[in-house]
Amino acid sequence: MNVEKMIPINQKILITGASGLIGKNLISRLNKEGYEVLGLDSKNDLRDSTLTQKLFKNYKPDLVFHLAAKVGGIFANSNYKADFYSDNVLINTNVINACVSNNVEYVFAMGTGCAYPKRLENNVLYEKDFLDGIPEITNDAYAYAKRGLLVHLKSLEESEIIKYTFCLPANIYGPFDNFHPLNSHVVPGLIRRFCDSFDKNLNEILIWGDGSARRDFLFIDDCIDAIIKLSSIQFSGVVNVSSKTLTSIKELAELIKDKTNFKGLIKYDVSKLSGQKQRIMDPTIMDNLNWSPHINLHDGIAKTVKWFFENRSVIRER
Repeated sequence: MNVEKMIPINQKILITGASGLIGKNLISRLNKEGYEVLGLDSKNDLRDSTLTQKLFKNYKPDLVFHLAAKVGGIFANSNYKADFYSDNVLINTNVINACVSNNVEYVFAMGTGCAYPKRLENNVLYEKDFLDGIPEITNDAYAYAKRGLLVHLKSLEESEIIKYTFCLPANIYGPFDNFHPLNSHVVPGLIRRFCDSFDKNLNEILIWGDGSARRDFLFIDDCIDAIIKLSSIQFSGVVNVSSKTLTSIKELAELIKDKTNFKGLIKYDVSKLSGQKQRIMDPTIMDNLNWSPHINLHDGIAKTVKWFFENRSVIRER
């Protein structure tokens, strides 16, 4: 995709969450196209309102991609709820206030599909239902913080202060992800654990839940294409970005086992939470914008495992 023909080349772009999976890949794509980009990584504490205002004032961005968040898998979300809520609320509030103070007209904000109501567990997830119900308990603190970000942006747009896109992606994975074995999302966490078990000649790996939960996994390159598509037209409102394919955790584990050459057994701890059983995101809006993903799960996992092996010495963890 040629970015230059879509986002005006003279716009100064600021990206929060620059050290994260989406941030690193988005900056790489935009830099290749010649854009002026300032990336704010985890060294810039966006929980500090004074610092955040200063960073925005000094750079004077035209366009902001707000991707920064405190994230983690089921283990981290379940055990550190207060931190996930308070840190994300502070980050979101400070960033959006800085956008307003510095006359940023458009913000692309990253939400999360896991914040959809639990009552829709086995139903299609439509954008209009995003705020209508209690989220899944395993990630409710993080979910409520993301919902608050949407409410903040909606109120500003209703007052004609700012335009926004609020993106609800599927489970994104790929190069530059966080591969910590306990504090990461399911794909990078499993890749790390399978590779470590292979290195240590272990004969089994234990996975939380029964493996039946089904998820929508989206490769990072497809996610970046969608972000650029949406931001170039300054799409207004909430939008799902989906691979349109569901895969069970058990199927995912078997695929990663194959790609990492792990020869041991996979066991499931059914005493642990599995999360919601199924999440089907409605793709209609993106279909109408003529966007579709191009990388299937088998190819995406192969690319991610290859990148992991080639970059183990500098793998990002937190």
